[in-house]
Amino acid sequence: MSIGKVIYYHRRKQNKTQEQLCQGICSVTHLSKIENNVKEANQKTLQMLCDRLQISIEEENKKSELVRYKLDLFYETIERLHQEKAAILYKELQEYKEYVYCTDMIYLYELYMLRYYLLLHDFFTFEDSSRGIHKYISKFSPYETYVWDLLQAIYYGKKEQFSQALLFLSRAENKAEEYRAKISEYYYFRSALHGHLSHYSLSIHYAYKALHVFHQTNNLLRMVHVKMILAINFIHIGEFDKGKEILVHILNDAEMLQDTETKALSFHNLGFLYYKQGNIEESLDYYSQALQHKEKNSASYYITISYLAEALISFSQNEKAAELLSEILDSFQDQKSPRCIELKILYLEAASTKKMLVQYIIKHGLPIIEHHMNIDRGMKYLQMVAAYYEEKQDFASANHYLHICNQHLKNLLTNIRSPVDLRKTGVREKQ
Repeated sequence: MSIGKVIYYHRRKQNKTQEQLCQGICSVTHLSKIENNVKEANQKTLQMLCDRLQISIEEENKKSELVRYKLDLFYETIERLHQEKAAILYKELQEYKEYVYCTDMIYLYELYMLRYYLLLHDFFTFEDSSRGIHKYISKFSPYETYVWDLLQAIYYGKKEQFSQALLFLSRAENKAEEYRAKISEYYYFRSALHGHLSHYSLSIHYAYKALHVFHQTNNLLRMVHVKMILAINFIHIGEFDKGKEILVHILNDAEMLQDTETKALSFHNLGFLYYKQGNIEESLDYYSQALQHKEKNSASYYITISYLAEALISFSQNEKAAELLSEILDSFQDQKSPRCIELKILYLEAASTKKMLVQYIIKHGLPIIEHHMNIDRGMKYLQMVAAYYEEKQDFASANHYLHICNQHLKNLLTNIRSPVDLRKTGVREKQ
């Protein structure tokens, strides 16, 4: 605790001038240096200043320890995804805000608030607060710098800007082990991020590290989430029995805990498992069960719709896929959103001529392939465009899109930079 800042806080709170506070104790210049932590005062001077303010150094230390405890508990509660308890602590900490701004906890306080905004998916407030705190980065402690990098990574991951998220996580990695007693979620987000980038071996590697950390902190809910990541990765690499075993266990736990969200995700991933195995009936059944447990028109709902439609198309049930997607697209609020565009591409794949599909992919699909679409689907559509031009014997255009496809794959696998940006390659869109 900075006693000088605390003296400043109480002096301002009591509407005392520096002259009024220090009269007969020290000079105004000396008090100013104390309040700004430029100079350490002797214990006698500090005691006299505190007596005049009617505050106790011992009590102020206890208050500081209490606020720090509440801050640590606040972050831990967020890591455990206890949103109601986090909301209570948030309100309590807001009452200490003015006091905290006079202590060395000021940056930690703001950083932990950023984490709370991410829990709420309040990206606007997160972005606004980040801009405000960014100018003080040079004053951060090593721990605060680590928290900043992690929070920016979580933010970019939630915004589906995965390469940018990985840049921040890579910067923070050398501190992850050192600070894991205070921040336990680094390896979880690292695992999830590599999964999104189709780095399945790395995702599994970090998932096991996350599982170990969450086991040590007895964070049961997050352990379930890590197991879900492991199951998905095992499905992608063809370890279907391992993936199914994990998902069945998770589903049983979710039913026992009456956790609808986890149950829905388990059904979805079982649908994906049977799809990868070529079992269309089981796949469609589990996708349908997932939809029954999801909030209609939510982001998660649309993801399952897209996977269900893809399964129908893969097994030549195009008419059913088109009917399903047409109904969903009619109710879509934001026609320019990446999710809507991806669903529209699937609809055109199911219902339209190849020419209309290719033109729509070129005009609307390429930007979301760069930043939002999963690698398998993105590669499929890029190859589809290249094949279309090859059939037309337009080999220059075919080679152009094959080049984009290869560059996209290279960048996703190596993650040297963000996925290919057409505006930086000098390539013009084909009409």
